[in-house]
Amino acid sequence: MLTETARGMCMQAAEKRRLEQEMLKAERIRHIIECSFGLFADKGIETISMNEIANQAEIGVASLYRYFSTKEDLAIEAAIYAWKIEEGLFNKAFSFEGYDDLNGYDQLSSMLDIFTDALATQSLFFRFVNYFDAFIKREKVSPGRLIKYEEAITGLKDIVVCAIKKGRKDGSISFGGKKDSELAKASDDEIYFTVMHSLFSLAQKLSLSGEMLNMNMEVRPEKQMNLAIRFFLEALK
Repeated sequence: MLTETARGMCMQAAEKRRLEQEMLKAERIRHIIECSFGLFADKGIETISMNEIANQAEIGVASLYRYFSTKEDLAIEAAIYAWKIEEGLFNKAFSFEGYDDLNGYDQLSSMLDIFTDALATQSLFFRFVNYFDAFIKREKVSPGRLIKYEEAITGLKDIVVCAIKKGRKDGSISFGGKKDSELAKASDDEIYFTVMHSLFSLAQKLSLSGEMLNMNMEVRPEKQMNLAIRFFLEALK
């Protein structure tokens, strides 16, 4: 008969094994998601099969389906993974010392300027988002299945809207002093979605085909992005 001490040791050993198995499972899932993101961003989601993903992740197809029963589920998880990485990049725009002391306009400017850097360093992210949006639309994925994805991008919205609110309050965002203009009457959310959707769409376009035609080489993608940001900021100032 086991003593109380022996039973405790057995329970601890069992718990340790359980935790190790959970960690191993989490690492496998993360590896699958990382491999999927790379394939999706490079070739699109529609063209990639579950067999290709399994081969890239160096696991059996049956094992892949145990973790992700559909490609839609895997694509959504890859999107969440991609946004979390991108969130870290945007965090640099508002986590530096002195950010809170900036007026609302300068806070917004700091965040929007990240797009120029991201275009140069995170082109795979913008390519992926373009493919993901098209895939979700084509497959008619319900909004209910995108709740986790939506939650992943909400944090950025809150921060940008906060800067817009602050700018309106401190006067650094005054829409050229035209209080009765359509732009000045727009809500903070309307401004956020218009600006961010425009910049994301431009980033996706430039990431996919910015250098496809010779005439596109006349103005570098980063220059185009910077000009677009300046247009928005000048309109808000």
